[in-house]
Amino acid sequence: MESNEEPEMYVCDPVYTKEGVKGCTHYKLKGNKVPETLNRRYKEFNALRKKLVERWPGIFVPNIPEKKIGQKGKRITNMRVELINRFLKKLCKIDYLYNSEEMEYFLQNTSSVCKTLDGLKLENYEDLLRKYSEVFTEYDDNFDTDAGRQELENFEKKLNKIHPKIKNFRYIVSHARDRYKIDHENYTEVISMLSLYEKESLNKFVNNNEDKLIFFNIKNVDLCNNISKVQEEVINPYDRLYNAINEDVLNIEAMIEALETLKGLHDSYNKLTKNLNNTNMELTELQSGKTSVKTMFKKKDKTIDKLSEGKENLEKDIDNLGQVIKIATFNMQSTIQEFKTTSLDNYYAELSRIESDTEKNATIFDNLWEAVIKDKNISEFN
Repeated sequence: MESNEEPEMYVCDPVYTKEGVKGCTHYKLKGNKVPETLNRRYKEFNALRKKLVERWPGIFVPNIPEKKIGQKGKRITNMRVELINRFLKKLCKIDYLYNSEEMEYFLQNTSSVCKTLDGLKLENYEDLLRKYSEVFTEYDDNFDTDAGRQELENFEKKLNKIHPKIKNFRYIVSHARDRYKIDHENYTEVISMLSLYEKESLNKFVNNNEDKLIFFNIKNVDLCNNISKVQEEVINPYDRLYNAINEDVLNIEAMIEALETLKGLHDSYNKLTKNLNNTNMELTELQSGKTSVKTMFKKKDKTIDKLSEGKENLEKDIDNLGQVIKIATFNMQSTIQEFKTTSLDNYYAELSRIESDTEKNATIFDNLWEAVIKDKNISEFN
């Protein structure tokens, strides 16, 4: 059940302004942590998400589609308001992202928020481990990272296989939604034309006696009310289905991206391990009296000291990064389980809403034609 409470953060009142050769749309940002007057552009929300993905590798970050150049108009603006608010609503439910340093920078009352976010550099592995250890406290030290990694890789393969199919389904539902809208517009136009037909044609055959008419008869209150319901209350059941499928697409894309950044941590770990092995080999050779081309014209003792220092730094980085990977992998497993459960629950809820909307639409149409059949002129004719 959706809450009527005001969300923690949201956008409203989009305003288009002319800036130089090209114009842009600003969205008013509101919320508990937001300064009184803060406007942000769509690309700046993209920049916030990009920075969160960079500085929270291996962690699921809610999705917001990239801005497509050249798209304009009220429909596009309204769609972006929905996408931004979806992003913010999900972000606000993830405490460590909502209260993150990236969000603090984003909420600074500055006109160059993209540059402000760019100023946030990537953390070293020690700082990253400190951050993850503070945030993800429910962690099992005995967790089997290799088994967890294999499970995540298998899940990512499934997502990559599902993704294009879900996108195609979204495309089909989009067309069904548009067709339903056109069909309903045509249907309501036919109803309107029936009234016009009676007024302009049949009315002449009954000497302008409206009591003999059906649709063009203001006394037929019940029918008039049902016509209004057909015009105003019929719901396009494909609207919500499209939104649900689009939600799946965005979530799958965000999940794939999170799994990819986690694989990036594994790649970095392997590179560090390779560098450490090379350093150890070089140290062993130098300490045994061998001289390489690299050390031929350098003092061997200084080279050994430098390599030893580098070895210590590599070992430290490998240890810190290994812990980060363990925590991220453990956290990702619980995220995936929640992802699966939520996807299924949303599907059930959507089917229920479609059934409810379809039944409501059918009732509205039935009531309209029942009012027509009950009209005294029709009943007497029958």
